[in-house]
Amino acid sequence: MEITANQTISLKNSTPTADTAKENRLQKSCKDFEAIILKQMLTTMRKSVPKSGLFNNNFADDIYQSMSDEELAKSLAQEEGMGLGDALYRQLSGQVKKSI
Repeated sequence: MEITANQTISLKNSTPTADTAKENRLQKSCKDFEAIILKQMLTTMRKSVPKSGLFNNNFADDIYQSMSDEELAKSLAQEEGMGLGDALYRQLSGQVKKSI
């Protein structure tokens, strides 16, 4: 049997299977978990820096800083991050493939 170029193109454009959807959800969950860990690290690091009297630190500033840290953590996790999300995905994807 000979495979033509049209057949391979149709395979590339086919809809994702349940396995692919499961792997995509797993990968997103691993990245989200890494973002949570990164946010905790950023928050802890920020608490270790002494407060100066230059700026008034109030509740609004704390909320803004927390939101900023959260977005930074998400951004870092989506890019390279620490590699925790990728390592977790590699570990758990083997389990997902075995359960299918």
